[in-house]
Amino acid sequence: MNGSGKIDILTRVEGHGSVELIRAGERVVDVSFHLHESPRLFEALLVGRRFDEVAEIACRICSICSTVHKVAALQALELALGVQVSRQTGLLRQLAVQGGQIESHALHVFCLALPDYLGVGGFPGLADVAPQELRRGLNIKALGNQIQETVGGRAIHPFNLQVGGVGSVPKPEQMQRLSDGLTAVRDDLAAVAGFVAALPELLPPLPLFHGCAISGGPPLFGDHLLTSNGAAIPADSAAAWLNERVEAHTHAKVSRFDGETVFMVGPLARANLSTPAEYAERRSSAPASASLPVRMVEMRQAVERSLALIAQLLADGLNRELPVEVIPAAGQGTALIEAPRGVLLHSYRFDDSGICTSANIITPTSINQAAMETSLKSLVAVMDGAGYDQTRIFCERLIRCFDPCISCAVH
Repeated sequence: MNGSGKIDILTRVEGHGSVELIRAGERVVDVSFHLHESPRLFEALLVGRRFDEVAEIACRICSICSTVHKVAALQALELALGVQVSRQTGLLRQLAVQGGQIESHALHVFCLALPDYLGVGGFPGLADVAPQELRRGLNIKALGNQIQETVGGRAIHPFNLQVGGVGSVPKPEQMQRLSDGLTAVRDDLAAVAGFVAALPELLPPLPLFHGCAISGGPPLFGDHLLTSNGAAIPADSAAAWLNERVEAHTHAKVSRFDGETVFMVGPLARANLSTPAEYAERRSSAPASASLPVRMVEMRQAVERSLALIAQLLADGLNRELPVEVIPAAGQGTALIEAPRGVLLHSYRFDDSGICTSANIITPTSINQAAMETSLKSLVAVMDGAGYDQTRIFCERLIRCFDPCISCAVH
């Protein structure tokens, strides 16, 4: 019997999406991917707002990703208005973004992905089958939140990160507590990294796509996009290259690049772009679930980078300072930052009164839509002959490997 079936509600992902499986008899012959969470029209909401309102509104796009949205928005509007922040502010923003990396990756690994590998239906079941790993994971996640709270004032929608600086500079003793916590969590990270590395593979090998990541600045920051096929795209040309389009099957814009090439962003793309050429062939065909151990590597990197940033801030001396005074002026600015899920772009234009006249935000999950759907089609082809129920389970696992943030995508 021909027809279709749906995974109407994707579980253990942020936001609302669905997968439609098309059947010919008992065989699944095709698949489509839909992000159907309601559009939230943030870009339109930002037009007409004063420059000092933009970042406060933009970071409400998401709770999990609110810190990186806030920092990206601040950097874009500061570029537009010609604002130069202090070295101390720059280091504090880097630290906040690293905290977000730790928190988001820990949430994905320990709460969203592990149930697939350990055969439980969701997060509560982990307490029965892997209590020690779950406890360690939640401790790591809490530390990521603590970093964001210390620097940003709170873990979600940080109010202390402001145009031109920070409202209040953290005290040395707060920084020392963070450093002590990060040092203590290293053993937990080493233990769970070994645990994750020993997990069985759940998906067949699937072709990887060209990767795209940000380069040209401190870790997770930069001024251009770098791709695995050799392109380097400056920030002010990135939106045109990402080439977002409105399409009928999804409430998020879709990046079509040159109309032919499928790119992916996120942990695997970052890893592939930093892999020496002699090892690149090993990554040319791998399951998307390879992103799980890569997220563990990135968590460990974020902990080490956070420790280094704190050490630098303490060595420099934490000095009380007021945000730089901003004089409204006409201008346009684009900022690029690596969110946990991949490339994030914020771009704003202001008139001479400092009123936002245009806003463009491109998120990792929007960029990854084509890669996710193409991966699903590859999976269905590889699993030809498998039953509908098994294919359905594998498709949902595959989507979770990308850790989509659908609320960000439909912003």
